[in-house]
Amino acid sequence: MKRRSTNSRAKARRGWVSRWLVRGALAGALLCGPLATAAWAITKDNVIQMHKSGLPAQVIIQTIQSTGSNFNLSVDDIKALEAAGVPKEVIDAMTSSGAPAPAPEPAPEPAPEPAPAPVGSGDGVDDLERLREMEEAERRKIEEEARIREAARKAAERERERMAAEERRRVARALDAARNALEDGRYAKAAKDFGTFLAQAEEGKASTYEAQLGLADALYNLKLYANAAERYQGLLAAGPESDVFEPAFTGLRRSARVIAYNPVTLEALTNYFVGDKSRAFQDSYNYFVGKFFFDYQRYDEARTYLGEVSDKGRDYADSQYLLGLIGVQEAGDDPEGDDWARRLIGASQNFESAVGAALAADQSRIAHLGYLALARIAYSVGLYDVAIFYYRKVPYDSTSYVNALHESGWSYFLKGDTARGTGIFHTLDGPDWTNYFLPDIYLLEATVFMNNCHFEYAHDSLKRIEERYLALKQPLTRFMTEHASPEALYNAFVLDQTQPGVELPHLLRMAVISNSEFYDLYTTVTQYRREVARINTQRDGLGEELSVQLLETVASRKQEGIIALGIKINQLLQQLSDELDELEIQVTEVRIEIDEIEADQLERDIEETYRGPSEEQVEAEAQATATVFVGDKYVTWPFEGEYWSDEINNYRSDLKDVCK
Repeated sequence: MKRRSTNSRAKARRGWVSRWLVRGALAGALLCGPLATAAWAITKDNVIQMHKSGLPAQVIIQTIQSTGSNFNLSVDDIKALEAAGVPKEVIDAMTSSGAPAPAPEPAPEPAPEPAPAPVGSGDGVDDLERLREMEEAERRKIEEEARIREAARKAAERERERMAAEERRRVARALDAARNALEDGRYAKAAKDFGTFLAQAEEGKASTYEAQLGLADALYNLKLYANAAERYQGLLAAGPESDVFEPAFTGLRRSARVIAYNPVTLEALTNYFVGDKSRAFQDSYNYFVGKFFFDYQRYDEARTYLGEVSDKGRDYADSQYLLGLIGVQEAGDDPEGDDWARRLIGASQNFESAVGAALAADQSRIAHLGYLALARIAYSVGLYDVAIFYYRKVPYDSTSYVNALHESGWSYFLKGDTARGTGIFHTLDGPDWTNYFLPDIYLLEATVFMNNCHFEYAHDSLKRIEERYLALKQPLTRFMTEHASPEALYNAFVLDQTQPGVELPHLLRMAVISNSEFYDLYTTVTQYRREVARINTQRDGLGEELSVQLLETVASRKQEGIIALGIKINQLLQQLSDELDELEIQVTEVRIEIDEIEADQLERDIEETYRGPSEEQVEAEAQATATVFVGDKYVTWPFEGEYWSDEINNYRSDLKDVCK
């Protein structure tokens, strides 16, 4: 082996000794861990180093206590510790350790290690042996350092596990109490407990999602539907992979059946894939999203989702009915349009599917709406017999019955069966239908009477239009002028907060109430009002903090609902006003025409006074005054005699043509 020069060996030795001293200092700092003894008292700098190494505060405190280290901290020392981010509890432990106490016996100074003999002082073999000894000593120290680091890491890990286990036990205790209250039907207590837990919970944890779902369920059972819907919808942000996604969606649909809950934010549901869920869940999800797009008149997107609802799903009949309405809307009113016939045929197929599925599932409302839609399509293309067939399928106790009966009268009239059509309009003029806004029945009656030269009857019909409908124009205009804003309309129409003399006539009020869109908005706002009252009633059980949160949520929803309802009332009243204006014009036109025909008839009568009436005219006049009696139940009208009240669908006018 080639010998190095003495100078080179001396430099190498000094570099090695320097590294050894540095590592020795590091080992000394690490020996201040939980395994150290009082002989290894630690300093302020050691504490800072342990904190920066990531050791928990509890471990550092245990180390201080186990080493018996005393600190006499100055103000500058404390500032240095705080600047380094050392926890307050550690600084407090260091401060208390410096309190006056009997000073421990100083540990005996360790015997100094013999200084290594200078390399090169003996032969080459001795130098090599000493180098090996020093390398072995360095290796042992490195291993000891690693052992101390591992011990500190394990101690820190054990502390973290202990704290996590304690947190899990705390969470379990809190959630168990809330769950038990929910299962026992103590919904206010459950809501309060879940709310208290959530006030301290971390976002994104499974326990937090569980508590949010429990709170939503408790609120739903308390009939606080707006607040429940808000929380169910918020949980959907956890995504389909979350355990709370499906029950949250189910809860949202339940709430949406009670209140018209359909905010624009529901569009986020299109971002989720639910193809791996059960078929029943997919059907419910697709219908709900499709209905959302339908309500916002986004028909292409609505068709995509509604078309995915399987024919075995609970929402199949509803989805087919909505698809039919989309087809009718897209067909338009122009029979010359390119896709008019094709779209109506497609819509008819959807309505037929809706009726079949609704009857099988005992969903009568959808079946009746489907019949009405099929009749209207047939009417629009001139198939009046087909229209009448479907109109007559709507039963007497259906909410769609009056519309079906009214429109069937027009079908009879347009197909040339004047007696049947007029009979139905006479029926609708009966006492059972006094709350319905149907002015055109009088107009058609007047026209039929005029065409058959029953001028007295015609004038009576026009007079009924003026007394029953045209007299409503002035109070309607006054009511709308007095209550111009949506909120003012809501207060006047719903809460009856109006001045004497500006009340809305009963018939117009009933015309608004019978509108399905008004009904949905009205019931929703009514639920919001009731929710406010329920929260105030349950305030003690819910707790002040949760009650304030709930009131803020429902107050916001209620105000939005009031404005939407006020706008809808204004739209409906404006439609009624426009209809009355048009009706007034039509009445004037019919009256002029009656006067002209009556004048012609008068001229003929004058001529007949010179010739005398014919036998045919005498017979016609006799028939015109005849009445119809069937059974012993009848109602007397101011025209045409009587009809039997238990067979209103079969009533026919006995009107005869007496024109000369």
